[in-house]
Amino acid sequence: MPNIEGMKAQVQELNEQLKEKYNEFFSMDNETFRKDILSRIGSIKSMRKLEPNILKDLGIIVGVDGSVMKVGGADPHYVEVYQALAKPTKGKDIYSNQLYSPITDSLSNGESLKREVLLSQIEMDVAIDSAENEKPSILMMDGGLIRYKINDSKKFEELVEVCLENDVLLMGVIKDLKTDVISRTIGKNSYYDRELIYGRLNRGEILVINDENNKKFEEANLVSAFLRCSTDSMIIGLDILKEYRDKLELVADLVYTLTPEHSRGVPLWLDIVDSEVKITDELVKTLLEEYMDRDIYRRFFVSERDGRTL
Repeated sequence: MPNIEGMKAQVQELNEQLKEKYNEFFSMDNETFRKDILSRIGSIKSMRKLEPNILKDLGIIVGVDGSVMKVGGADPHYVEVYQALAKPTKGKDIYSNQLYSPITDSLSNGESLKREVLLSQIEMDVAIDSAENEKPSILMMDGGLIRYKINDSKKFEELVEVCLENDVLLMGVIKDLKTDVISRTIGKNSYYDRELIYGRLNRGEILVINDENNKKFEEANLVSAFLRCSTDSMIIGLDILKEYRDKLELVADLVYTLTPEHSRGVPLWLDIVDSEVKITDELVKTLLEEYMDRDIYRRFFVSERDGRTL
């Protein structure tokens, strides 16, 4: 029987540790936090919902996202299928796929080929294709733009060049903040923006981060902001190229406009792209079973757990 009392005690201990660590910030009322902390990070402004005629004038908007599905057992006996989608509000959907298994990678040492790298690469592939051929006005990437530079700087440079040449506004929407802008600015360590800024902005507010506080500006010429677009207290992030700095508030207004009031705070178009790009476990297994020799499939990619039902 599970040791419920033991687990309960550990959960309560974790709860107390977090309360103690964050007490300095969590005990501040909103007015104090905004005045003493957020004012040092950047400037708070109000966003607005765009009128239908302004949305129409913006032209084609493309949402870009990727997904990965893993089938098999322990490393290296597995297959991963990667898929990326660039979906325009008007025009042709562009997909890209990549299959990977460390079994056939002579240079692989377990997880040496990072999942994030492959996913970033095919997302940039469809973004470049869309920017060149669909001529959108805005490319809305699901995630921060800095991760593309980190995972493949050469391809990111190509994406930036294509967007600038075709006057495409490249932007990244960050649903899960992993930055530490606030703690670095105020001289604290080991605190992330996600928990510190939670609920500190009012719905419809944007905090434009000062360049001197923004590592992304130094490393990748990105202008960044935090936004609260719904009644949910969670804050999201926004990146754009510095060349389009004067469009930051416009794209923030766009994100705000596309986000339902009573949602988790993410633009609806990215949620639509996310739902269409996902690959199911059943689909991957069916493809492997249909187009791979059964002996090869069972020998390499059927886990012990899966084997119980075969």
